[in-house]
Amino acid sequence: MKDYIIHTLNNGLKIMYHHFPQAIASHIAFTIHAGSRDDGEIPGTAHCFEHMLFKGTKKRNAYHIINRLEIVGGEMNAFTTKEITTIYATVTAPHFKRALELLSDLTFNSTFPEKELTKEKKVISEEINMYLDTPEENIYDEFQESIFNKHSLGPNILGSQESIQQIQQKTLIDFHNTYYQTSNIALSISSSLTFKEALKHIEKTCVSELPNKPIPERDVFKHYRKTDQTKKTEHIQCHAIVGNIAYPYHHKNRIPLLLLNNLLGGPGMNSRLNLSIREKYGYTYNIESGYSAFKDTGLFHCYFSTEKKHLNKTLDLINKELNLLKSKPLTTLQLNQAKNQFIGQISLSEEHRLNVILALGKNLAQDYYPIESLEDAIKKIEDIQANTIQDIANEIFEIAQMSRLIFTSE
Repeated sequence: MKDYIIHTLNNGLKIMYHHFPQAIASHIAFTIHAGSRDDGEIPGTAHCFEHMLFKGTKKRNAYHIINRLEIVGGEMNAFTTKEITTIYATVTAPHFKRALELLSDLTFNSTFPEKELTKEKKVISEEINMYLDTPEENIYDEFQESIFNKHSLGPNILGSQESIQQIQQKTLIDFHNTYYQTSNIALSISSSLTFKEALKHIEKTCVSELPNKPIPERDVFKHYRKTDQTKKTEHIQCHAIVGNIAYPYHHKNRIPLLLLNNLLGGPGMNSRLNLSIREKYGYTYNIESGYSAFKDTGLFHCYFSTEKKHLNKTLDLINKELNLLKSKPLTTLQLNQAKNQFIGQISLSEEHRLNVILALGKNLAQDYYPIESLEDAIKKIEDIQANTIQDIANEIFEIAQMSRLIFTSE
């Protein structure tokens, strides 16, 4: 892969290294191939684990962890998704070794103190309440729960108020012993240090006493059933989401669907949904579509908020746009404009080196080979044909198969 070095240590840790000689900042991320779908019997375990990584190691308490990078102007954070957990930091180049050592300590040597766990459960409880008060976030979580009903992809990443209370120190230690093995982790870095210099620090620092052993296999999602739910809420607006099952990460149609989604309801003000519903009728402030690809499946959705009197009309207009993409192929001009916009967006995102490192770490941790470069992605976008876009629209935008969740105002 151009400009990147992929290397595996003897202990199984995978490394993605980007040498950026003129960089002021170094970005470092540990990505673990374990997320909320690996929670087991207690939803919210992986997310609680992520919080507890910052609460104590064999040689540091929470105060020392917080201050280690802050006092040199660095930043550190973490996040959990359905399939991965990532802990990352950004520091100026002279403090590369300090950040690497700290992140390694948190990843491999956390102790999950019981006193800190008791406090952190309260913090996570408030985080859950915050999301419940944010309908645009909450509706997507509940939509996934209904789509992936009784499957490990379904439960909220945060867990529930009830499940969080079930998490004990032993729960976290067992999770760590099962998933935080070097063979299940990727280290992605962008720095002005040469790879040889960085590797010297990595080999001294990234040492784990856990033996590499088989990782539990995930249950594969197989059976999708359409759902249609309406819930009364106390929110002033109505919130609605419609969607369908879509392609997994490795599917040949993943990138064409990403292009189609960008055209339909992506971040651009010129998306079809924004132009035909917000700009033309003023029915909504926020309307969008999205596509998430997982290892074994995917999910496409359209979301909007509106006044109750505009709810059904807006749903009809969304269906109209979906049907138009199914029935009428894009012209050469329309397709080229869509490609140029998408290519421009992902090219500009390359300027944000931290985001690039996080994305590459995700791919490496999950063994998503070959690792795509920007040039690879652009080539795939340029090769997309109008008939492929139309075929995908007919498969994914089948109205009769669309699930729906609506939060209605009183």
